[in-house]
Amino acid sequence: MKKTLKKVVAVFMLVVMMVSVLAISASAATRYNVKQYKVYTCLGDSVASGFGLPNYAEKGGGKLVVYGKDIKDSYGYYVAREVGAKANGKYYPCAYPGFTSSIFRYVLCDDYQIRDWEINQLENFSYNVYTPAVLAREKQHIRNAIAYSDLITVDLGVNDTWYSTISLIYEIAKYGTIQGIDPRTTLAEEMAKYGSWGTVARNAMFYLAGFAENPDLWAYFWGCWVDNLSTYFLAYQDNYNAIIDAIFKINPNATVVCLASGNSFRALNLTPGVRSGSLKLQWMDAPVQVDIPGIGTVTLPNFVHVSENPIANVTGVLYDFFYEPIRQAWQYKKPGQYFYADVTDYEMIMDHFTIPMYEFMSMDNSGFNPHATPAGNRYMADKILEVLPTR
Repeated sequence: MKKTLKKVVAVFMLVVMMVSVLAISASAATRYNVKQYKVYTCLGDSVASGFGLPNYAEKGGGKLVVYGKDIKDSYGYYVAREVGAKANGKYYPCAYPGFTSSIFRYVLCDDYQIRDWEINQLENFSYNVYTPAVLAREKQHIRNAIAYSDLITVDLGVNDTWYSTISLIYEIAKYGTIQGIDPRTTLAEEMAKYGSWGTVARNAMFYLAGFAENPDLWAYFWGCWVDNLSTYFLAYQDNYNAIIDAIFKINPNATVVCLASGNSFRALNLTPGVRSGSLKLQWMDAPVQVDIPGIGTVTLPNFVHVSENPIANVTGVLYDFFYEPIRQAWQYKKPGQYFYADVTDYEMIMDHFTIPMYEFMSMDNSGFNPHATPAGNRYMADKILEVLPTR
């Protein structure tokens, strides 16, 4: 009798486990059963734009900065197709290579003023694409797209860790003079004439001259550096909160999916043979928000990725510590309406060491290109679909 009872209990437990597994599997949507959304907006930077994909180069005529295009095999392309926006509604690709969180905040929030040195360099870095007139036009376009959308994905933040630093170097270099003049021209012209290394060397020289020849501006320069570094540690969280607040003010009924950041520096390593590879250490179920006197509310992480690659390890921990917690926290502010998709392991085009300067950016594997391969974009799309409801 006891043996029979044990067998019955064992079978019962097995059935419960199987049902639980099936329930978990059924809760994750796929490209075949995801809920349908009529209008979808893909909001982000170069990763969201499909940078480096064959169709990106084709539609942009080989230009590095291409925006507002429906790029085949980008994750936005896949999501739009599989939620039904392509066939039965509208897809708005609103991804802008080079945009930072502060630029998106500037676009979405009328009461926010972007830093002068960042807006000054935006046009230069985009090869004169993002002019003030273009920003004004796209500001209204982005807001309209958000207002009409049922589904919005948000993918931004990586540019904050390097684009703003290079922008500041360029801005300080504007103060450097040799024989009383600045012979530098636009970035495109400098690159065409001197190449990547020559352009970096010239800007480094002028940056040092900016400090050496303008001691009366040292306080200003160092203040800019402090302002710049705060972007990594504090300003991003403020910017992100303002961006998501603005999205829900424009469209209170939208479904929003935020993407995690892939570690764009994970291929940068001085030790031969050691590439990405990371271990996720998690100690809490959710991020924790704390109030720090003199600083404000800061969201602390519940996990970090650690890697045997020292450069990847440092950048990965910084991302996990300062970028990811605030993105996750919104799940608890807007449950059932805001979702977080962990896409950190997407396959990157770049698989070798290179110097992460803007002048070395390339659309292939020859320079600094931490963007997703076609397979990486497919993976990101699937991760987005997984967090959405089923039909």
